[in-house]
Amino acid sequence: MEGWRTALVVQGVTLGGRSIPVVAGLLDPPYGPQVGIRVGETGESVVLSDQIGSELIVNLREAIASKLKAEGQL
Repeated sequence: MEGWRTALVVQGVTLGGRSIPVVAGLLDPPYGPQVGIRVGETGESVVLSDQIGSELIVNLREAIASKLKAEGQL
């Protein structure tokens, strides 16, 4: 993947049911490595600060825990 030093690509699903790639990893811009994400094949890569990336992880964990609790699995 051009511009990405490392990347994890997973398949997400839109609310409309369409499969779409979600990319997270380390971008390699001219000013040094940066954490980034991208949604979709043609989506724009977005640079995240370390703090914002960490907050995103916390929010995802909380959302998963809330979903499992709502489903009675936690």
